[in-house]
Amino acid sequence: MSHLETLGPTALVVRTCDEDLGLQPDNFSIKPVHLANGLARALTGKTHDTTALAQTLRRWVRDQKAGIDRESNPTSQILDRYARAFRDGRDTEADRVNTLRALARDVLGADDAVFQQADKSSYTLANGRFVSPDPSDNRAGLFVARLLRAGGGGDAEAFLLESLADDTDPYSTLAAPLLNLAATRDVPARTGWESEALDRLLAVGADDRLDSAILRSLRESFDRLARFERREGSKLNSMRRLVLFGCFVVHVHAISRWSEVVVDAPHPPILLDLYDGGRLPLRDASRATLRAGGEALERLLMHRLIEKLGDLDNAAVNRILDDEQALGKEQDSLKAAYDTQRSDPDSMPGEALAQAYLNVAFSGKQPVNFLTELGRRAGYLTPWANQGRGGRTKKRYGVTAEFLETLVAATVEPDEMLDFGEFLDRLRHSFGILAGRAQDDEAVRACNLTGQQWTSTTSIAEEDLRMNVEALRVAVLETGYAREYADGQTVIVSTPESESVR
Repeated sequence: MSHLETLGPTALVVRTCDEDLGLQPDNFSIKPVHLANGLARALTGKTHDTTALAQTLRRWVRDQKAGIDRESNPTSQILDRYARAFRDGRDTEADRVNTLRALARDVLGADDAVFQQADKSSYTLANGRFVSPDPSDNRAGLFVARLLRAGGGGDAEAFLLESLADDTDPYSTLAAPLLNLAATRDVPARTGWESEALDRLLAVGADDRLDSAILRSLRESFDRLARFERREGSKLNSMRRLVLFGCFVVHVHAISRWSEVVVDAPHPPILLDLYDGGRLPLRDASRATLRAGGEALERLLMHRLIEKLGDLDNAAVNRILDDEQALGKEQDSLKAAYDTQRSDPDSMPGEALAQAYLNVAFSGKQPVNFLTELGRRAGYLTPWANQGRGGRTKKRYGVTAEFLETLVAATVEPDEMLDFGEFLDRLRHSFGILAGRAQDDEAVRACNLTGQQWTSTTSIAEEDLRMNVEALRVAVLETGYAREYADGQTVIVSTPESESVR
């Protein structure tokens, strides 16, 4: 029996995810603020004891059993504990502090990720002193940081480090008295399996460029966005957009990885629905591409697990299932999951065990739930339907004005002027994004950028797809990042003040 076969379901799936993703897609309540915190922690190599800030922001704590909020950190205690942050507690009016605490939480408690335990809290990221040890990003922030540093740091890393070192913004000024009480701690250097897996995933060639074509394109887009932000954005807005783009980068990486690992494996596209669900064929087709992305992620993990377990026969599987020491608390659930898989008469022992491992490690949920939650909060995934369970659990790809601006800036160099058709070509090449041109028809219907069918065919009329392309063109024009000329040409620019085609 090999070493890998003696690992329990969660341990083996964690190792498998590290091999191909560099992160763990098993936090189904992940938020962009978690990724921001993990990214800043990996870039700066520092964390801080933000207890004073956390307790000041977290005045009330929900009593789930009673269904009420209880005051856990009264203002009187906050003034006693952190007097230096409040004029040493002298002549401090409690009512005014209460108002300050409520307003500060609204501003600094992004995504409601501040809790009693400071080391499990993440804050609105304004500078490096907000960074905590909160592990809720499941190493997604570390993956993005390593991506930005692969082959030598680029524009995105430099811009983020400069922004994190700057504490002159209003958010930092507001929190400064409490952040001044925070002790700084070094992040322990990562060694062992996790680090080695990232090294292989983010390997670079002799030219110092990433070996992976997909990751190379994502890195180039990130640096391009940073060059735009350096010229056009305010610090806080720029950092927010870079973090939201980082969420999208994780999404693209996860749904694309199978196509890099397995020859001829499908590469699911991203069909943007520019009609906000108003045209049902587009809504359903966009959701179909998202479902295909989730299936591609799951098949990637199954492919790797079958590589490790697929050749096992009944005797070997039974030895694993009976190994109480290796499986621990997961033994009973693994046996039950395996029995369910083996109820299919066509299943093989090793393959059934691989599927059981995946089911137990994710507690019966699908890996795509990680991406869905992150995309829902980042804004590029919107409800497939507004009734019933369609809002939270069923999603499609949408586009807000901010996300569209981010895409333009990540695709078009500053001062570059790009024909609309060339812009669509780059979206497809860089991110797998489709709008619905004639050359996209097969990819949309097959949920595969190569056009080869692998899931049920998506039914959608050419008229709907062409209207979607036009809607995207109009949307870019309305954001100010395009110019339309009398000869019918539409040119995309990443600077709204750009003039005509030279």
